[in-house]
Amino acid sequence: MTKKILLYGINFSPELTGIGKYTGELAAWLAARGHQVRVVTAPPYYPAWKISSGYRGTAWRTEVLQGVTVWRCPLWVPPQPGAIKRLLHLASFALSSWPVMLRQVL
Repeated sequence: MTKKILLYGINFSPELTGIGKYTGELAAWLAARGHQVRVVTAPPYYPAWKISSGYRGTAWRTEVLQGVTVWRCPLWVPPQPGAIKRLLHLASFALSSWPVMLRQVL
């Protein structure tokens, strides 16, 4: 039975380490088994704490990776993260992804 699956998280492929790598693999695995998988995430920035070159200068964008529809939402990435900067970093993603999440669930 085909399911509609929505994943929400700040890290996703093509990040090569951490949770982004594993979430990307999970999404691709589910899509390969016939599920309709959508992801709301940020542009890749980890572990360098700098947005990857192919993703700079864009606001929101949509792409398809291995059968998974990926919605990328902008965020602020601090060059040297600390406690307050990390909170602002997470808040920037929450704010920019809110309209996209609303659109996905309605």
